[in-house]
Amino acid sequence: MGLFSKWDLEVDVVAVGSGLGGLSAAIMAHDAGKRAVVLEKAGKLGGVCAYSGGEVFVAANHLQAAAGISDSREAGLAYLRFLGAGYEDPALLENLVDQGILAARYFAEKAGVRWRIVRDFPDYYHPKAPGTVAEGRYLEVELIQGSALGDWRKKTYRSPHVPQGITHDELFGWGGPTQVMRWDFATLGKRMTEDWRGFGPGMMAYFVKAAMIDRGIPAHLETRVRELVVEDGAVVGVRAERAGKPFAVRARKGVVLAAGGYDWHRELPLFFEQLPAWNSQVQPSVEGDAYVMATEHGAAIAGVPANNLGLIFGYQVPGEEHEGRPLWRGSWEGGYPHAIWVNAAGRRFADESFYRDYIPKIREWDGVQQRQPNHPPYLVFDQNFREKYPLGTFLPPQDLPEALVARADTLRELAAKLGIDGENLEATVERFNRFAREGTDPDFHRGTYPWAAMMTGDFTKGGNPNLAPLDKPPYHGLRLHVVSVGINAVGLRVNTSYQVLHVRGHAIPGLYAAGNTTAPLDIGAGYQSGMSNLRGMVGGYLAGMHAAARA
Repeated sequence: MGLFSKWDLEVDVVAVGSGLGGLSAAIMAHDAGKRAVVLEKAGKLGGVCAYSGGEVFVAANHLQAAAGISDSREAGLAYLRFLGAGYEDPALLENLVDQGILAARYFAEKAGVRWRIVRDFPDYYHPKAPGTVAEGRYLEVELIQGSALGDWRKKTYRSPHVPQGITHDELFGWGGPTQVMRWDFATLGKRMTEDWRGFGPGMMAYFVKAAMIDRGIPAHLETRVRELVVEDGAVVGVRAERAGKPFAVRARKGVVLAAGGYDWHRELPLFFEQLPAWNSQVQPSVEGDAYVMATEHGAAIAGVPANNLGLIFGYQVPGEEHEGRPLWRGSWEGGYPHAIWVNAAGRRFADESFYRDYIPKIREWDGVQQRQPNHPPYLVFDQNFREKYPLGTFLPPQDLPEALVARADTLRELAAKLGIDGENLEATVERFNRFAREGTDPDFHRGTYPWAAMMTGDFTKGGNPNLAPLDKPPYHGLRLHVVSVGINAVGLRVNTSYQVLHVRGHAIPGLYAAGNTTAPLDIGAGYQSGMSNLRGMVGGYLAGMHAAARA
């Protein structure tokens, strides 16, 4: 028994975390004839995936041929190597692509996950990067009703960040985020009343149903895993706390750490992400627990350049919280017409419509001044914007909170309220307006990436969907902050079976990791929507199988 005279529960595989990685691992262990259990620190199932857009990025997936979409493994690898920029581990990358194809098919055929292709949705860098396609690699799920979850219905996360009860095709068909006032609110209201789920909440509903309802895999909520139990160098269980009491669980085959990254840890983001401040959209329960538990037993960590992973700008509406902590909302409005982002010097610094361009530039370092000149960024927009487009959940007719948004009759006055350079801001807006009226952006080429145009453009206005001048007072502005979506630059090192590696290079027997808990060596220095969910699904798929087969 080692550390304990009595186990409170004995199973074959313990999944720590109930997101896509943890539930995939539990499903695979169960399907291999083993007993699995899910331990979740939070009060609901679903993890970070349930807060997400619910995309899984699978090149050469099994649905493309039926839809008449041409793609190949080789093209997918070429694109992901471009994203990785040489920082990817070739074996891990190829494993991710190949096993992603198999995992998506497995969960469709064996777990009832009803995938669908997001139509006409291009890769981020299409058509400018090698191996990109115009559509077919983003998979989401068909809508699923909350009633399918039985008693778990109210114990599974919904998301404060994505629309409820619609698909991507409907979102874009209704005009996208800029055209909220044109959405089909009758359909939307009916779906919400009937608890139809899509995006991340829908994806996790399918996996919760497959695991907890169809397979009867037990899950313990509000159960925080504190330590790994190790005997003779092998992980044999976990020590947790449940209802304020110790809860020891033996894992005869393995423990899968799938508890997310370190977004709400007090120190780790500052150590690893090279920014002076850090905020997060994800659940406050994501505190880096897996890193602490694994590294105290010799687990290796690794990282990639933090420049270009999943990160956005955002803000916190005064008074909004989730689970007792501030709720941070993402800001995409800089790419909308009649809006720009500037730094404290009052100057634009990136293509505001394409976060792959502006996120690296927030970390830009001035070695002479010893500072990051683009941090923090500021959103500036005019009355045209206010009359046409939403700011987060505030629709055009609604007043904006004075504690969040400054307002002034002139750009110079607005700059004074925001604490930025007024003369430069006036010059920046004058230059931007001149080009916006022509529909071009020679400075940063805004509006030239089809993906970015779909996400932040207004196709009803004609011309460049992302450009229109700021020329109608009053002017509005707010300081933005860096907001993580749970995708971190550093994580636990794993091999192609998702066994956690020791600092001396060997696999730690009985210890696995999946998803955002793992180092992103499989994708390297870049990112693409759906890659985080792909990493979680593949990691859980392989870890669960491998653990179940251990002697």
